Amino acid sequence: MVSIRPSEPEDRARIYNILMGSQIFGKVDADCVDEMFEQAMAKPGPDQYRFLSAWEGDQMLAFGCYGMTSLTKATWDYYWLCALPEARGKGAGSALMRHGIAQATREGGRLMVLYTSSDLRYAFAQRIFDELGFSLHTIIPEYYDVGDDLKIYVGRLSESYLPSEHDAGHDRRPIVAPGVLQWQKR
Repeated sequence: MVSIRPSEPEDRARIYNILMGSQIFGKVDADCVDEMFEQAMAKPGPDQYRFLSAWEGDQMLAFGCYGMTSLTKATWDYYWLCALPEARGKGAGSALMRHGIAQATREGGRLMVLYTSSDLRYAFAQRIFDELGFSLHTIIPEYYDVGDDLKIYVGRLSESYLPSEHDAGHDRRPIVAPGVLQWQKR
């Protein structure tokens, strides 16, 4: 069974190794996350990056990073979600997302935004986003590279969609409120 806990300073090397062993991310990505992790551990606080680790026994399978979005009122981002290839399909990614979404909701979060690539290697994450009730809101063509679009998912956070304490991590229902957000002209 997968368990989720806040990441600790000694998880730093494991997180780096998960990124490097993911078959998705490379050294530039791992160095970026490492810098974010260093900032989060050096000065923990509500407006800092928050890291979560997914464990099965004594092995870290995956990690997630989320936090409040600067200069917004109650909008949160889920910045990183990464699992080892052999851990995909075990529920670690979904459990990490659920934990972060629940925490953001409890702290008054209104929206959560997810950014991902259209590259097929990100299909596992996109299935999790769909399962949790996020809506694909925007696609920016060739954002990352020719043929590699930016996909932006959005979900409304709502207390009524939080799982009960005994269902945490096992509930398969969406955790964000239904409905695609629509832009309105002012």
